Amino acid sequence: MSLRMPHIHAEFPPRISPYTDQVEESTRAFVRSFGLVPDDGARRHHERSLLGTLMSRAYPHSGPVELALVTDWISCMLVLDDQFDETRLGQEPERLRKVCDEVLGWLTPDGVVTEGPSASVDRSITRAFRPAYADLWRRTAPYTSDTWRTRLAGHIGAFFETCVWEAENRLTGRTPGLDEYIGYRGRALMPYLDLIEVTTHAEIPQEIYRLPEFTEMNQALSDADLWTNDLFSCEKEALLGDPHNLVLVHQHEHGTDLQTAADAVGEMVQDRFDRFTELSRTFPGPALAGELPPAGLDMLRRHIDGMRSWLSGQLQWRAETLRFDPTRPEVTSATGSTPL
Repeated sequence: MSLRMPHIHAEFPPRISPYTDQVEESTRAFVRSFGLVPDDGARRHHERSLLGTLMSRAYPHSGPVELALVTDWISCMLVLDDQFDETRLGQEPERLRKVCDEVLGWLTPDGVVTEGPSASVDRSITRAFRPAYADLWRRTAPYTSDTWRTRLAGHIGAFFETCVWEAENRLTGRTPGLDEYIGYRGRALMPYLDLIEVTTHAEIPQEIYRLPEFTEMNQALSDADLWTNDLFSCEKEALLGDPHNLVLVHQHEHGTDLQTAADAVGEMVQDRFDRFTELSRTFPGPALAGELPPAGLDMLRRHIDGMRSWLSGQLQWRAETLRFDPTRPEVTSATGSTPL
């Protein structure tokens, strides 16, 4: 059956950067130059994903250099994620854990990029991804502090923990419970929300970042984005036999058909959209706003505007990208994408 996608409404109108075409071309050159797309199938999948368009909608306020940087970040991360999800690596949790630990070791808090060979646990990953991450880290360092770089690495590490957990489930044929899945799923967007601060040239102070209201706003946005992703990718993941999708987990837990599960998840997604909208309109409250200097308040408001762009932009992009096409050969053959 053909899945009917539930309607999701975003309060904030989508915008797009004037540099969209420029960053689409530059990020395609980036993945080619580091060998992250080793064959025509991988190249087409990356190009059809339109990640430059996603970033241009998520960060429409960004300058061209910063927009190219964050687009290269998501290209590198998603190509790596495809290796975790769609190749044998995603069914070997111990090997995957070692790969993730090695990648995290490249992201030093001081921003220093170490050159030369490492004691790689997986030569194919090191050959392609180490130079790419070194390039990203070198380009990111001038915009960021040690504190920000430590936070980003921590968020990437939390996402990697989820990837290993998924690999353990695949190895044992286990479908996680709904609450468990939601807890792990919510980690994947945080590195990209950190990148808002690169595009605005302004870091959120730790004392604000740790506030419960700010934490809840980040989580509501993460859930809204990631659960929307699961709606659009559920047919592809069902064909691959991968249970790590909110629609498929909901279907398994409640014993429904796919459309009923998708409709239920659509309601869950809309609730998170609405909660983020409410929080973004009331934060910071009068007390905190009164304590902040004008420059600090302006910085915070620009960051929240960037969060809103993520929410509306990713939803608009879903209608433009072919990243979730369930008919691409790597999915219909269920063999996985080309290993690096």
